[in-house]
Amino acid sequence: MAVRIVCDSVCAPSLEKAEKLGITIVPINIHFGKEVYKDLLGISPKDFYERLKIVKELPTTSAPSPERFKKVFKEILDQGDDCICLTMTGKLSLTHQTAKKAQADFKKEDAARIRVVDTMVAGAAASLLTVHAAEMAQEGRILSEIAQKIDELRSNTKLVVMFDTLTYIEKSGKVGKVAAVAGNLFRVKPLIVFQKSKPDFFGRARGQKQAVRMILEEFEKDAADKPFIRLAVTHANARENVQPFIDALKEKHPGIEADIVPFTSAMGSHAGPGVIGIGYIFHDE
Repeated sequence: MAVRIVCDSVCAPSLEKAEKLGITIVPINIHFGKEVYKDLLGISPKDFYERLKIVKELPTTSAPSPERFKKVFKEILDQGDDCICLTMTGKLSLTHQTAKKAQADFKKEDAARIRVVDTMVAGAAASLLTVHAAEMAQEGRILSEIAQKIDELRSNTKLVVMFDTLTYIEKSGKVGKVAAVAGNLFRVKPLIVFQKSKPDFFGRARGQKQAVRMILEEFEKDAADKPFIRLAVTHANARENVQPFIDALKEKHPGIEADIVPFTSAMGSHAGPGVIGIGYIFHDE
């Protein structure tokens, strides 16, 4: 009996890494009017952001149905394996709720073989938890052990990003408090930190160069003297702008590996293009 890893598309690593680690992705729905696409799988982030530039009405998102999760869970259980499903924070999406509902539809003994975990973050930060769970599963760890470790790590998992504009996030209403605090900063780059299911505005930068420095300072503050660090760089159709992060990180931490994780369409619907940032886990062991 093995443990299989499932995640929503907001918690996914790159498609290449997901395939390598055997991660099953359940996509968020992207709505362009009456057209519905599957986040990450049905429409690539690049194509999405190109389309976002020309539409008159912003796209919306919706959580996968409980039936979609149930189908994935059943396939795994039928193969004799257990399942851990990681979702983006329930504070910003109904995805966690629908995955839990799917779990509850199974008989008690089967439901016990499924764990649905709220990562309390999103994007690149959540993807690191998904990857860590998948690596533990490949090592042969059991379901309870993997779930316990992810529960320990998620409190020390953080997403720090620079928004190129607040126009999209204000219209979405997803993080109204953040937008209200930073609402008059359209000529600067607002910086957002997301941890423990809570988004906070933590600074403003006069341009991208300063934003990169401030984000890295936040990382260095958290990572100081921590023996366990995982890191990923993310961008919303701004691949050329993430190189400063990678260069700076390799200069100071030559041994660290930094995955590049797309800022998927489900998040970009609310944040817009041009977002750059990092996700990371910092832990004592």
